[in-house]
Amino acid sequence: MGIDRKTIEWVADLARLRLSPDEERLMESQLDRILNYMDILGELDLQAVTPTAHTLGYTNVTRDDLVRDSFDIAVVRALSPEWKDDHVVVPRIV
Repeated sequence: MGIDRKTIEWVADLARLRLSPDEERLMESQLDRILNYMDILGELDLQAVTPTAHTLGYTNVTRDDLVRDSFDIAVVRALSPEWKDDHVVVPRIV
């Protein structure tokens, strides 16, 4: 599989990159080598290989959800520095 200059320009535009002509040629060469290597990997016989999400064998440990009483609204209101319309008012962060 090859990659052409038009594709390089398209990818650079998507990534909001401004590439010089030398950088475009370098990128074309590097991406072409990567894609050629992917073609080589695609030729491997992987029928006997079990798919994995990761190689470490970890499993996610979760606890059961338990229904419990929530905080008393009067306590939350008393602890909050500012309260408006049944909500805690916090500084705006942009």
